[in-house]
Amino acid sequence: MLGKIMKHEFKSTYRIFVPIYIGLALLISAGCLFIQLLKHYDSTPLTIVSGFGIILLVFGIIFVFISPYIFLSMRFYKTTATREAYLTFTVPAKTHQILLGKFIVSFAWTVVTIILTYFSVTILCTAGGANIKDMFHFIFNGDNELMVIQIFSFLISFALSILQIFTAISLGQLVRDHRVIASLAFYAALYTVQQIISIVAILPFMITEISKDMSAGMETFNMSLDTQTGGLPIHIYLLSIILSVVLSVVFFFLSNYILKKKLNLL
Repeated sequence: MLGKIMKHEFKSTYRIFVPIYIGLALLISAGCLFIQLLKHYDSTPLTIVSGFGIILLVFGIIFVFISPYIFLSMRFYKTTATREAYLTFTVPAKTHQILLGKFIVSFAWTVVTIILTYFSVTILCTAGGANIKDMFHFIFNGDNELMVIQIFSFLISFALSILQIFTAISLGQLVRDHRVIASLAFYAALYTVQQIISIVAILPFMITEISKDMSAGMETFNMSLDTQTGGLPIHIYLLSIILSVVLSVVFFFLSNYILKKKLNLL
């Protein structure tokens, strides 16, 4: 049944993202054209037009980057908190299967969109004369272990963000009126709580590590920042990933409980 739910979700959402991806391809093509024109022609009107074009390009890329969170949130709200939810929850599937199917599809679209966005930015940077190898070396400091950790951290953060949105919308159903506003308020509250938990959990380890380095002398401290993963020990990154996984699980089960036990479609 989970497979059927996912298939239905993909069929209902690809109409949104395929045009977005086509638009992104057109934007990147136009951006590369503007960059090449600026490189080879010195004209004030052309510079002004290209400048405005690049500004629009930046806003377009930002929109594409956040589009999964916008449209998938709207779909989740529409199919779980409005009259359409009657159809959603009358299918012969358990609540956690419905929720899991929506999450997997949302996560897949989010990952694909982010990858395409980063790939598009890379193309623009290449058109501007940047070296891809130097870019990756700058981001990951030539450390393959750092690259794996950061990629995994990004994936977990995407999952956490999606489940946080699902939980906020689910909590918004507990309010009788103005559910959209309530969902936004719950999201802000959940985000704040998440940040507080992260700081409380990670900050002591960061302070301990920095204190150790400083006690060994400023020279050792500077060397540590150059050689450790992104300026911080790997176990702090791993702690952050573990914390994100735990919060994701909590958000999933909280959303499932509300949709199963507290569903209110009035």
